[in-house]
Parts: sequence; structure tokens; C-alpha cells
Amino acid sequence: MGWLAEDIMTRNVLCVFADTDLRDLMKILLDCGITGAPVTTKAGTLMGVVSQTDLLRYNVSRDDELVMEPDFYGTARVEGRYLPRGFQIEDANTASVSDVMTPVVHKVKPSTPVEDVARMMRRKHVHRVIVEEKGKVVGIISALDVLAVLTSVSKPPKRSTKKK
Repeated sequence: MGWLAEDIMTRNVLCVFADTDLRDLMKILLDCGITGAPVTTKAGTLMGVVSQTDLLRYNVSRDDELVMEPDFYGTARVEGRYLPRGFQIEDANTASVSDVMTPVVHKVKPSTPVEDVARMMRRKHVHRVIVEEKGKVVGIISALDVLAVLTSVSKPPKRSTKKK
């Protein structure tokens, strides 16, 4: 028997709530060095997934206009250069995770073969798959986790052939 989802998944998954504001979400993603997270209810029920792509799509789709350019932008510098004319720093705190998350969740069971996980990721064009058991998030598998298995020289763990 080969690798299973439970062999490569990251456990103790950081989940976010639907009412988390986007500024907090961005800080969480940056501080934790991750690009996305499952979205759950306070009780732990899986609702969706949110990623950097969702944040970018949200920011690009907004049609906010700067009505009056504040003096700050005429003197502010980024990396030693003045900001371009019309540059605006948006307050991302006006929306929450529920406004940007993807409600479709690609999930597998811990016993799903890694080959099936990889096929799903490729077919659905997703970078992460949630591992769920009894309605709760128990792990997450990223595309990098799958690549690690493909480039690994170690063998899958030995398993008992007895039924649980």
C-alpha cells in the first residue's frame, strides 16, 4: 500500500472564522507563512477556504476611487521612492473572510491515497486539499506536500492489514 493523505497532511491546521476581518486575515497569513486556510464556524464545521488568490481577486474587483488625494501621498515613500500619483492605500478592514472565501471545499478522508489527492488537485486546479473526518478538519495537504512525496526516497509507512 502506498502513501495516504494522513501520512503527508499537516495536522493542527490553522482555521479562520467567516467573520474575521480581512486585515486580520492578511496578518495571519503573513505571520504564519501560509497562503490559505480553511474557514470554519466557531463549532468547527467547515464552510469554505480562503487564499491569497481570493484576496487578490477581491482587491482587483473593487471599484473604489480616491475622491480627494490627501497630502500624505505627496510626501510618502516606499523603498526610497515617492508613491506614484493617484496611489491609494486601501483599508482592507471593510470586509470579512465571508466576503472573499471560496465556499467550495475540495476535501478528502485521511485514508485517501496520495495519488488520488494529486489527481484531484490537478483536475480542480487547486493548491490545497482539506482532510476531513467526521465533519471536522483534521489536516491540510498543499501541492508542496504532494511534491515532497514524489521526490522522497523514503517508503510509505507499514500498515496492518487488519480492519479497524
